[in-house]
Amino acid sequence: MKSRRGASCNQKCIWPPTRMQTNPFSTRFIQPGAIPYQCFEGSTVSDLVERFFQLRTKRGSIVGPHGSGKSTLVASIILVLGTHRPEIKIHPLRFSTDQLASQSLKRSVAKWTRSSVVILDGYEQLGFWSRLMVEWVARSRSISILATAHQPLRGFETVWETSVNDASSRWVVEQLLQLSGPSKGADVLLQSEDWARSREAHGQNLRESLFDMYDWWQRSCR
Repeated sequence: MKSRRGASCNQKCIWPPTRMQTNPFSTRFIQPGAIPYQCFEGSTVSDLVERFFQLRTKRGSIVGPHGSGKSTLVASIILVLGTHRPEIKIHPLRFSTDQLASQSLKRSVAKWTRSSVVILDGYEQLGFWSRLMVEWVARSRSISILATAHQPLRGFETVWETSVNDASSRWVVEQLLQLSGPSKGADVLLQSEDWARSREAHGQNLRESLFDMYDWWQRSCR
């Protein structure tokens, strides 16, 4: 998945697939971090990390629609931080509901220190009091926060906006199909009626289209 500043990849993916090949559209291959996030126009994930650390407010956001690559980008950022800035304590939190968010947040807050980077994936799931607590603790301990959201967040500076287009869709499909070996499978899939219907139905949510292709792959292996 890519940003609206993004591009493509010419890596080729085995066609036709065989029955023994693993379905590359299984959940484990689509979940955040399974494939790297691809930046374009000369930018890299490391560039985004540096941009984040230059923010005066210490509060940055990654903004974009459902399924457009926010969590995948977060996973890549965590990898860069762990590799190039080992002195930083990373506290990644991913929220799906406010109740679960509050519980995991309370357990994590006690561990936040000045050297922490707190990553809040799904910030919009936090309720009013949870957000208030995050802001108060972040200010009092001078902590850096990176949040993901569908819309720009008040008090946060946008570091990156994710979106989906034909080039980014092709890049992701090629990466997934490589899991089954080198082939021309990407063209077969991207020109299929299954793909066209799914993209029309899901719009910017590329993740749902990838899940849809699980059945397409199963049929193609018969």
